[in-house]
Amino acid sequence: MSAERQAAVSGIAVAVLFGVGSAIWGLDMPEDGTPAAEVVDFYRDNDDRIVIGGSLSLLAIAAFLWFAAAMRRLLADAEGGDVLATTAFGGAVLSMATGIGAETINLVAALRAQDDELSEELALSLFETSQILGSAATGVGLGVFAVATAVVALRSGRVLPRALAAFVGLLGVALLTPLAHVNWVAGAALVVITLLIGVVLLRGGTTRSP
Repeated sequence: MSAERQAAVSGIAVAVLFGVGSAIWGLDMPEDGTPAAEVVDFYRDNDDRIVIGGSLSLLAIAAFLWFAAAMRRLLADAEGGDVLATTAFGGAVLSMATGIGAETINLVAALRAQDDELSEELALSLFETSQILGSAATGVGLGVFAVATAVVALRSGRVLPRALAAFVGLLGVALLTPLAHVNWVAGAALVVITLLIGVVLLRGGTTRSP
């Protein structure tokens, strides 16, 4: 299977796994500043859904590493070098490192809630830590990946159509600003970026003329 096809398949898999996993439990997620007692209730009422959704998100992280490796090959070929390709790969790995931390911490809270061992202080600490890791911290890595990918695509006319590359680049810049601190922005950007890239590559994105 070519690197292009691998990036397409894995990118779509990331979008589906993470999107479904987040939808299972994240729609009722508390807002920042929610009282500790309500955070405890959230984990107790949604513990099974968090475990299921979080497990799917962990699979999405594994798929994203496959996606990132395939994209590194495509970007290096398009760039004629590996500096931006490696930058994009490094950003992808950074985003998934913080993402796996966020998912793990959230799963800990859900499992403690199942055992009725989740105090208000612990629930609030775990929730806020997982949120900052899953939003601002993940957004930094994903933003680096998006910007580096967009630059290669814009300069080479390969990998992505230029209009889509510009959109991905702007989204990446936004992720490097405080906008990424909003708890759903980084996750939504992950789904959008991987799905768009996956679909375009599945249709032969690298064969588009400059």
